[in-house]
Amino acid sequence: MTNLQVAGQLASDQTFIILALRCWLYFRGTNLVTNYYGAASQLYFTLNLGDKPAFAAPCWYFPAGGGIWGATGNTGTGSLLNLGEASQAAILKLGRPIMVPVRQNFSVTAAWYTVGSTNALTTLNSAATEDQKVNLAPLAA
Repeated sequence: MTNLQVAGQLASDQTFIILALRCWLYFRGTNLVTNYYGAASQLYFTLNLGDKPAFAAPCWYFPAGGGIWGATGNTGTGSLLNLGEASQAAILKLGRPIMVPVRQNFSVTAAWYTVGSTNALTTLNSAATEDQKVNLAPLAA
């Protein structure tokens, strides 16, 4: 669902200013610890303005806090983890705003990069039946 009238661009004749970015992840189930750490180390986002990258960083850089936060129990299903502290202040505030010019198209690209012999995307795709997964790209604020 989107409120965009034209795909990939804002319909208004005003410049859009991005002051902060946030990424929200949700994993539950047997593999939640593996899924969080895999996403934090291997998932990278790139904000593109037109066909040029404006900002790129690993997933852990776009907080719903900043890194993995929470506690793990003896079993993965009893653990509570989040991509950073659950707080309104836990957001990536940009040192310099990103300007989206009038009628400029933009997009966010998510890319997975394997670290060593472990591929987190393979782990996510072959998840246990009780695993729950939700991943939203960084949201501009």
